[in-house]
Amino acid sequence: MLSAKRYRGLTIIELLVGITILAVLLGLGAPALGTYLQNSKLASAAASYFNGIQTARTEAIRRNVNTEFVLTDSSIAASDPANNALPTSNGKNWIVRAASGAGYSLVEAKAGAEGEGSAASAAIQVVGSASAVQFNGFGAAATAPFQIDISNPSAGACGVIRCRRITVSAGGQVASCDPAASAAAGDSRAC
Repeated sequence: MLSAKRYRGLTIIELLVGITILAVLLGLGAPALGTYLQNSKLASAAASYFNGIQTARTEAIRRNVNTEFVLTDSSIAASDPANNALPTSNGKNWIVRAASGAGYSLVEAKAGAEGEGSAASAAIQVVGSASAVQFNGFGAAATAPFQIDISNPSAGACGVIRCRRITVSAGGQVASCDPAASAAAGDSRAC
C-alpha cells in the first residue's frame, strides 16, 4: 500500500523567489513613495497658510473690521502676538489679527512647527510677495495682489515636487495652485 506524503510549508527556493520579487517591487516603489511624502508635506503646509488667509477674510466680513493675515518669524507664544509680531515676507509662523481700537486683537495663530507639513523644517521655504494681506469688512483685499510660494528645494525643483502658490486677488478670492503645472494643457492645478 502506498502512503501519500503531505508536505507543509515552503521550500528554500520558493522562499528566496518570494523575497526577491518583494525586494524588486520595493526598490521600484521607494522613489515614488519619497516623492509622495514630500508632496504631502508641501500640501499640508500650503493648506495651513490657505486656511489662515480664509480665516482672515471670513473674520473681516463677520466682524466688519479690517483683518490681516500676517507672516512672521516672531514667536506666537509671546505676550500679545497680535500687536508685537514683526511681519516678515518669509515667515514660518502666521497670525490673523483684527483691528480693535488703536491696536489689534488676536483671531488665530499658528506656529510653523505645528502639524505634519511643518513649515518650520529647514526644507520648507515660504516666500510671500508681502508680509501681510489685509481684508476690509466686505472681504476685499486692500493689499492685493498677494502671493505666497511654498517649496522644498532639498526635495527637488518645482515640477519634480509639486510646489504650491497661494494667491489673493483684489476682490478677496483666495486660490491655491501649482506654479509648475501647464495652463496650456488645460490642467486645473495651473496658476
